[in-house]
Amino acid sequence: MTFPSASAIHRGLGRFEVFDVAAERLPSLGVHLLCSPLPYSIHAPLSRPELARNPSAVFFLSDLPGREQSFAELDQTLRQAAALHAEYVVTHLNWTDDVLSEARAEALAHDTGARLAALSRAHGIAVHVECGGYSGGFHRAEQFAGLARAFPELGLCLDVGHVWLIAQARGRSAYREIEILAPHARSMHLWAARDMATYRRRGHVPLSPALSGTDGWLDLARAVTPVLAARPDCAAIFEFTWEPGEERPVADGLRWAEDLLKELAQPRRRS
Repeated sequence: MTFPSASAIHRGLGRFEVFDVAAERLPSLGVHLLCSPLPYSIHAPLSRPELARNPSAVFFLSDLPGREQSFAELDQTLRQAAALHAEYVVTHLNWTDDVLSEARAEALAHDTGARLAALSRAHGIAVHVECGGYSGGFHRAEQFAGLARAFPELGLCLDVGHVWLIAQARGRSAYREIEILAPHARSMHLWAARDMATYRRRGHVPLSPALSGTDGWLDLARAVTPVLAARPDCAAIFEFTWEPGEERPVADGLRWAEDLLKELAQPRRRS
């Protein structure tokens, strides 16, 4: 089985993010990135030499041999990102092969945190750890917050869709999880999430005011309010794709989301 390169460029609020670029497109993309008037980030991996593995797969919280390969691949992305003057790099911490033991998962997470912080210093580029945890022993908001406190060089990337689905699967309140994570957030991935059945069928659904907070969907305003209250300058990336013919509603949803974020980030007026 192979996983074709996504070659994704996700729009954000005054910025954009690049993910999993086909190797043959890297030279031309690099020219555009170096000339970009907008700040941008890179979601690891920037590119993959082999297409036989899911680009989202990492083994930082696993005792499998692939763990060291995950560090080597991230090191390569950080080296490339620094050369391209990216603002930061986002990396997953969790994947389906994470160890189940909470004690072992936490030990691996903190070892990973120390190594990621060292890589960040070595390459001179910030690293944001994306919150996950569908499986394994490292999945609670308190664990991620503790990791961020232990390694101030690292920020957290709050993927609100995944936080929503993981909390739902584990019987917790996603909004409470976000409140715990908010002070440590340095970036966000935003998309419309409802339940695992919808996610398996449609993936990252485009944001829309018609979906937000209705019929079991994540309420975007409620999710991002504590983040922007704690960090008004938190970088926001709209992490979704769409099919041909959906351009008009997707554009409308993007404008709505951008206006919402700008409004929520404004300092509250004194009464």
